[in-house]
Amino acid sequence: MRCKFCQKETELISETLGVCRECILKGDWNEIKPHIMAVHEKIRELENLPKVSPRASKSKIVFECELCINNCQLTNQDKSYCGLRNTPKDLKDNLPFPKKSEGYMHGYLDSNPTNCCNAWFCPAGTSRGFPKYSNTNGPEYGTYSYAAFLYGCSFDCLFCQNAQHKHFSTYDIININEIADQITDNKDITCICFFGGTPEPQLPFTIHLSKRILKKIKEQNERRFRICWEWNGSGKRELVEECMKLALRSGGNIKFDLKAFHERLNYALCGVSNERTLDNFKYLAENYFGTRGEEMPELSGCTLLVPGYTNAEEVENIAKFISLIDKNIPYSLLVFHPDYHMKDLPITPKKQAIQCLNIAKKFLNNVHLGNRFLLNLT
Repeated sequence: MRCKFCQKETELISETLGVCRECILKGDWNEIKPHIMAVHEKIRELENLPKVSPRASKSKIVFECELCINNCQLTNQDKSYCGLRNTPKDLKDNLPFPKKSEGYMHGYLDSNPTNCCNAWFCPAGTSRGFPKYSNTNGPEYGTYSYAAFLYGCSFDCLFCQNAQHKHFSTYDIININEIADQITDNKDITCICFFGGTPEPQLPFTIHLSKRILKKIKEQNERRFRICWEWNGSGKRELVEECMKLALRSGGNIKFDLKAFHERLNYALCGVSNERTLDNFKYLAENYFGTRGEEMPELSGCTLLVPGYTNAEEVENIAKFISLIDKNIPYSLLVFHPDYHMKDLPITPKKQAIQCLNIAKKFLNNVHLGNRFLLNLT
């Protein structure tokens, strides 16, 4: 593929994006950004999602959402950036707003230890947390994690691994009481992980459900139960902190997808700024990491190694950023596999994965490489 701006040719330029990493970071942003945003707008239009975050004039706002960085301001004709909040009155397929008592979610059981990015240090996959947060002195074989897949996202990642989050209907509406009973009645379920999409557009629902589950588990007084979130970190600070407290209390953790360090690159890959992500990560890490002691990390960072874009330099910047807070914060690197609108890119080359792993280890004490099977690494 040829970069539309510098004309460089390489297989590590996404055909969809059409611009190389160097031009994204060092080119004329007044010229590069409109091109990038036009790419995202075209893809979002194909998904029947707003091209940009709605910004209504003050006199016409009928609903303002503050759950994520997008801060959508909706008129009677708008849909929110995540697609979950519709105000048009004349659409036959208009869907109800998500709320505390119900949300758009698909849940399923995932055998422990799962392939979760934090399984390498959490109680489900290790001996950590026993006996306070786990009933098992070792991996919780024979138990399950409840995988709570939430529809909607505050980002627009071109490489999305779970793009089905964009497609939902009334069939996906889950009542909080029914799902809380279903989870707590199955004593083989030891944890729940909210992911998606990303949980941010439905944080009130996840918080309310988590509290309901913990209350019912406490009444049973016969097992431990952990609550985790995997997100892009763009949520409203007060809600993000409330989730952190619930994870802390239950023995769970929060995984931040640190997709990029440079804001320009985050715009290119995800269509949205990462300013809120980095701010929220820093705030939670500074205020909550280490409060349970060394054995149970409260949060972690994770970066997908997108060939040609998320390279060793990007990983070094992210690792430095984390290390300035605490060198013991766990950090995972994930081998990329082609998906969604970046199917033309290759799997992360083994050389790049090893280089990024070694660089991250220079700054951080707990670094892990995930999706190793894609490179035939043990």
